[in-house]
Amino acid sequence: MKKEIIPAKVIKKHNSLTDGYIPKTPKQVLPDRLLNALYYKYEREGVTFTISLPDLKELLGLQNEKDDTRIYEAIGILQNPIQIRDFHFQGKAVSWLSAPFLARAIRWKEKANVIEFKIEPMIVEALKQKAGYTPLDIEICSRFRTKYGLKLYEMYRRYSSLPHKDPFSDNRIGIIKKSLQELNQIFGTHYKTPSKLLSMKETKTKPPINRGLEEIKKITGDLIYCFYDKQEKKFIFTWNRKQKKRYPNDICIVPTTSIEPFANWYMEHFTENIANPKSYLKKLQRQIVYNKFDNLEKYYHLYLLELGKDPKKCFDPETKKFII
Repeated sequence: MKKEIIPAKVIKKHNSLTDGYIPKTPKQVLPDRLLNALYYKYEREGVTFTISLPDLKELLGLQNEKDDTRIYEAIGILQNPIQIRDFHFQGKAVSWLSAPFLARAIRWKEKANVIEFKIEPMIVEALKQKAGYTPLDIEICSRFRTKYGLKLYEMYRRYSSLPHKDPFSDNRIGIIKKSLQELNQIFGTHYKTPSKLLSMKETKTKPPINRGLEEIKKITGDLIYCFYDKQEKKFIFTWNRKQKKRYPNDICIVPTTSIEPFANWYMEHFTENIANPKSYLKKLQRQIVYNKFDNLEKYYHLYLLELGKDPKKCFDPETKKFII
């Protein structure tokens, strides 16, 4: 007997919503999961639709939830107005609009187990004109228990298919850069310093980004790295880093392709009267590979500066390795 294949519940969520366009959303994750559920229904049934509470709870990943209060609170949050400028609706130019994504939600007495929703059509049309969309599996999204994990996952899914080139190699890796202000908007937070969002050290209470990336890894298996660039004043998110291939072993901090050029550079600048240059070059390379080269970081900084590179930008504090 053939096993029934159940298609994934995929939504094409507009990037304005993925990036935290709806204001006043709290740090709780449920309003964002509700947004995904309503968007799933809207894409299939249009701006007006009904859904039973059991079906809604299933889409939200709340099958065992008996109290509906949290759902009602999340509905109210999605009725906060969005302000959008300069778009067209039904052939007319709109200079400014203030309206909620969710126009209304009704639970009739004669159908107490069903909620009727209406999405504001002007908001949907404006979002279509303002941004692209991100394909999201709603069943995966409903498994997130923190807003940080869900919003970082949505951001990652938005950019994961775009071609990004690693500026330090021929590899294709994903790169996203976000400011503190942008992440506060996405998370619904008001942090003043980067250290409140991300820590490079082990802490008892993990900051939002650390928690979010760990949750993504646990739910999807995707590995995403992040560090804060003090010069650009932005959080740098990367993925698709094949470090086992980039480095000869776990303890080496210099990429494989840079070991020999760096060793040659060191010999030219800091050695003389070497009896057997080939043998000495191999010795230097072994020291680099097994991280036994004295003052390696100091000399590698000088090497990078001579190449015209910024040593700070070439070092990943998450892995404590050079990336060029």
